[in-house]
Amino acid sequence: MINDILTAIAARLGAEVPELKYIDEDWGQLDDYSDNPPVKFPAALIEMQQATWRNQSTKVQDGTLNISIRVADQRLSNTNLRAPAQQKLNAAAIWLIQEKIYKALHTWRPVAYPDFSSLTRVSSRKLKRDDGVREFEMIFTTVYVDKAAVVLPTMLADVPRVIGINE
Repeated sequence: MINDILTAIAARLGAEVPELKYIDEDWGQLDDYSDNPPVKFPAALIEMQQATWRNQSTKVQDGTLNISIRVADQRLSNTNLRAPAQQKLNAAAIWLIQEKIYKALHTWRPVAYPDFSSLTRVSSRKLKRDDGVREFEMIFTTVYVDKAAVVLPTMLADVPRVIGINE
């Protein structure tokens, strides 16, 4: 099920990108908040945005899932050409985090979920904001084979045999 891939991605990011201080499903944590967003920065928010489904058989479909990873950090460092080198490095951290996310997820597939194909990064973009948060979105795709509608034949319960007098 789709929740499995989202959970697996979160676990993978937690293991491979230790710089991330907050990893969760995207339920709008960065949208319409006051001065105190309910995340720690840098953050990665994961969401299944869209699935395009195709019939493979009567009760089996495969779907190409677009999974969004929003990467956000507070902009606290100066990127000015004459800024101190350490400030520039701090400001560049979000680029390094995105690179690590790419390395952790591109062509990766959670072994525990064979109904999902390897992830592929298909796009990334900067999101415009009017606050001090820098936010980027990375889109990965995977193909999921959904067999949930298949009705498996059930085993007949063992029916006790009545032993007759002549047996």
